[in-house]
Formats: sequence, structure tokens, C-alpha cells
Amino acid sequence: MQRTTDDGRRTLERRAYTLMELLLVLAIIVIAAAAVAPSLRGTMRHAAVKSAASTVRAELTRAHVMAMRTGRIHMFQYELGGTKYKLEPYIGADDALESKDGDTASVATPTHGHQMKEPTLPEGTKFVAGDAAMESRAQRIGDDVMSMGGSGASWSRPILFYPDGSSSDAFIVVGNDYNAGVRVDLRGLTAAAKMGQLSDLKKLESEQLFAK
Repeated sequence: MQRTTDDGRRTLERRAYTLMELLLVLAIIVIAAAAVAPSLRGTMRHAAVKSAASTVRAELTRAHVMAMRTGRIHMFQYELGGTKYKLEPYIGADDALESKDGDTASVATPTHGHQMKEPTLPEGTKFVAGDAAMESRAQRIGDDVMSMGGSGASWSRPILFYPDGSSSDAFIVVGNDYNAGVRVDLRGLTAAAKMGQLSDLKKLESEQLFAK
């Protein structure tokens, strides 16, 4: 708005915002935020699932390295339908596997019997599905570990990592309550863990059991 001074010069007069204008701007901001919020929440949920899958892949890789470095079998287990997981050595299993008469009495108690706090996946994610192939050299260990139970959780079949660099063939699916998930595959021959793409959980569950 312009006004004229006493000497004839024109100046600009700044007009203050009215209360109605401020309320209108605030309403527009609120509406825009409400429209963006669902998309933002979805993005954050997807990021959490990807982070969970990345954590699982990193732990599987760590188990592979630890088994070769220590010369002892290591195992990875997770809580089906939950968030907990654990990585630990299997004490005494090597002698049992090499025994010709198959005497399982020589198998020592696994270290997973110790009471310790297990790490967990990122908030809002969980272990949805998964399995590990139980070949002949792993069957006795798997049966022994499953019979021990632990911490009141529903633990998965153990995924085993051997000092020779191989592992169980396995897959793990992590996801959330919004039908989004990521699958991590483990190839037994090389113990290489591969993380898949974010996908629909139903689609992931319908895929083949183990990667070829």
C-alpha cells in the first residue's frame, strides 16, 4: 500500500497480517502435514525393515568369519515371531561330527544354555519366517540345540557355520505388521548371505525354501 508524505514523496506502508490470514496459513500447513504424514510413516517403516535385514546379513557374515577364525562351529538362532537373535559357538560339536560311531554322548552342552541378554532387531520389525536345511552333519547338533530350548522364546532351528567356510543352507524373512518384508538367503557352500529387495510378505513366504 502506498501513501504520500508532506513533501510529496511516495512511500510503501507495510500492512500487518490479520488474525484471519494467520489462521488460514496455519490451516494450510496442518492440512499439508496430514497429507504427507502417512507417506512419511510408510517410508520410516520400510527403512526399519531394510535395517533389520541388513543387521541379519551382517550377523550371518560375522558368524561365518568367527567360525573360520576360531576353528569352532558357530550357530545363529532367532526368535520366530519375535525380535531376539543370538550368535554363539557350539562347544564340543566338532568331535561329535567327526566320530565314526556317531556317539552323541560326546556332544558337550551348547553355550546357548547360559543366561545372557540377546540383541534385538530394530523397533517395529520382527522375524517373520525362515528355515535351515539339516544335512547329515548338522542333524545331531540341530536336534540337541532344539531340545535345550532357551530363555522361554520360540527359537528357530540353528543355522550352523563351519570352520571350513561352509554353512547351512538357510533363509530368513524379516518384516513388520504392515505386510512389508525383506528376505535374506544364505548359501551353504560359500556361506554368502544375500539380502533381497523390500517386498510383499505373502510373496516372500510363497517363494522356494532355499536359494539355488
